[in-house]
Amino acid sequence: MPWEVRQIILGIHIFLAVNWIGGVMFIGWGVFPSVRKLAFAQQRKFFLALMQWSHRLLTAAGVGVILTGIVLGTIGGPIKILDDIWHTSYGNIWLTALLIALITLLWGVFIGYRQSIKVFSNISLWENADSGDKKPLSKALSKTILLESVEISGFIALIICMVLL
Repeated sequence: MPWEVRQIILGIHIFLAVNWIGGVMFIGWGVFPSVRKLAFAQQRKFFLALMQWSHRLLTAAGVGVILTGIVLGTIGGPIKILDDIWHTSYGNIWLTALLIALITLLWGVFIGYRQSIKVFSNISLWENADSGDKKPLSKALSKTILLESVEISGFIALIICMVLL
């Protein structure tokens, strides 16, 4: 693969990674705490709309990161045969990063997102919180935060792998 093409793919890879990781982290650490200051009914509607809208974009960015990472390691990188994965440091780290990225993406799509939608769609949780019974909502949101933190752990592990490459 020509050097210029590899650099373009690397640029796309980094751009998508920044969007995937940055998007998830911005929602979790920026938007979520800010919106918690709104009334419960407004929070629920906002979070539901945000998750439904951003889910496809963040998932697409994650898929793009994985696909460009595969290309960068194989066609544009040192992995030319299957043995290169098992018998080189680069191959070991590349495979580890690939598995972490896949698990992180799948976790976000099938665990984190579904939990978030479940909580944000449960109108009675939010109405009860509005009436003064905040404990069930707080418990549901804590579970959501805990499940979403698995994605953040995956992102940290991916960054460590990239530094090692």
